[in-house]
Amino acid sequence: MKPEEYKSSNYLPLNYYPWPNLVNPHIEQMGRDMDSWIDNDYTFLTDIQREKYKKMRLHACTACMWPDLTYEQTIPCNRFMLQYVVLDDQLEHSSLQEIQQQRIRCTAILKGEQPGPDENALYQHLATLRDEFRAFMPEIWMNRFINYFYKSFRYGIELEYSFKIKQRPPSLTLYKAIREYSVLMHPYLVLGEIESGLVLPDHIIEHPILQRIISLIVRVVAWQNDIHSLPKEIAKGTEVFNLVLVLQREYHLSLEEACEEAFRMHNADLEEMITLHRDYREFGEYQEHVDKFLYYAGVGLQGVNTFYLQETDRYLHGGEGFAWPEEKCPC
Repeated sequence: MKPEEYKSSNYLPLNYYPWPNLVNPHIEQMGRDMDSWIDNDYTFLTDIQREKYKKMRLHACTACMWPDLTYEQTIPCNRFMLQYVVLDDQLEHSSLQEIQQQRIRCTAILKGEQPGPDENALYQHLATLRDEFRAFMPEIWMNRFINYFYKSFRYGIELEYSFKIKQRPPSLTLYKAIREYSVLMHPYLVLGEIESGLVLPDHIIEHPILQRIISLIVRVVAWQNDIHSLPKEIAKGTEVFNLVLVLQREYHLSLEEACEEAFRMHNADLEEMITLHRDYREFGEYQEHVDKFLYYAGVGLQGVNTFYLQETDRYLHGGEGFAWPEEKCPC
C-alpha cells in the first residue's frame, strides 16, 4: 500500500462504535462563536493559519462529542477545544523550557491568576473558560479538570519532546505509556460530567477499575487519532509519535501491516474497556452515575470519529489542512 492509497475509513468507518452517533443542536451557533474568536481574538496567528483553523471546524468536534450540552455549557467546552488545539499545535517547534513555561503559566491561570493585557488569546480565553466553568460546576470538578490538564501537559507534551527533537521514536511499550497523556484526552473526558449532570466523587473516580476503564478510553482515542492523522504525519516526514510509525520501526513492518496491527490494538483496548464496564457492577449507589459517565464517554468516542470522517480538513493527505506553526510558538 502506497501512502496516497491509505484511507482511515477502511479501518474506522462511520458509526464504528457501539454508541449513538449524535450532534449538538447548537452546532451552527457554536461555529459562528468559534469563527468570531479566531478572527477577532486569535490575531497572533497568521491569516493563513486562522483560515485553516476555521476550515478545521473544531466546533463540530465539540458538538459531536457532547451532543446533550445546553448552549451555555457548550461555550467553555468549545472555547477549550480551540484553545487547547491551537496551544498544542503552535508548540511544535518550541524548546522544552518554553513548553514547560506554557504549562506553568496555563495551570496558574486555571487556578485563578489573571492574564496580563499583553498576553494573547491563548491565555485570555483560558481565564474566560475557567470562569465560565466555575459558574456552573463545583470545585471538586474544577480541580479534577485542572489536574488532568496539568498531567496531559506534564506527562504528554513534555515527554514527547526528547523523541521529537531527536526524530527518534520510543519503543512501543514506552510509546503506549506516553501517548495516553500526549493525546490530551483526559481533560476533555471529564467534560462528560457536565453533560451527565453527575459529578463523581473522588473515591469513585479514583477506583482502580474505573481508572483502568478511563485509561482504555483514552488509549482508544489515541489509536483512533493515530489512524486518522497518519496521512498528515507521513507528509511531515519527521513525525515519530504515531502508533503506525512506531510499529513499522519496531517490527520492520510494511505500512499496511503496521496499520492492521494498530487497528488490532485499538480493537483489543476497546473490547477490554467494554468488558470491564459490563463485568464490574460494584459501584453501589454510584453505579448509575458511573454508567452515565461511561455512556457519555462512548458517545464522545463515536462523535470524534464522526468529526474525523465528515467534519474537518485538519488531516488531509499531504498535511494541507494543518495549521503548521512558525518556527516558535508566539505564545
